[in-house]
Amino acid sequence: MDENEKLNQAVEAYEKNFDKAANTLGKVGRGANRLYIGCTTILVNLFFAAFCLWGAYAASVSWKLETTGELTTGTIIRLEESETSEGYCCVYAPVIEFQANGQTYSFESDTASDQSAYTVGGQVRVRYDPANPNTAQIDNFMERWLFPAIIIPAMVFASLLVTFFMVRAWQRNEVII
Repeated sequence: MDENEKLNQAVEAYEKNFDKAANTLGKVGRGANRLYIGCTTILVNLFFAAFCLWGAYAASVSWKLETTGELTTGTIIRLEESETSEGYCCVYAPVIEFQANGQTYSFESDTASDQSAYTVGGQVRVRYDPANPNTAQIDNFMERWLFPAIIIPAMVFASLLVTFFMVRAWQRNEVII
């Protein structure tokens, strides 16, 4: 064999090995992308599950108060002012004081609004846990059930939507990074 043939064989062997390496790197890249999609899907769904659990906890507290709670009358002692999530001023949450077992308890409502439906000195019905009067809510359907009724279906829907698109990306081996 002359030098040119040896050189051509060496170049062909190099090109074959280069193609094998490029093919292997492509497979590794696709595998890493699929792993990324799978891990991202799991983490996002865990995030949504945490919010569902928060909503389920709020629903369980409301249910417990509904079934075993006692009713009393409370007085709005002040409106707690806070900023909105966008940083604008202001939303107001009523702070309610009530009597139970000969003691005075107070709590801040979980619901705040820009135009308060409540006025200082106003009377509201309060439902509280007789075993732990610090667990109390305004006896109003919206106050007690709005958060769980919104957050749980919203998080389930978001989870299904994200999972659908991530599985679709995984099947198509789309790069999502």
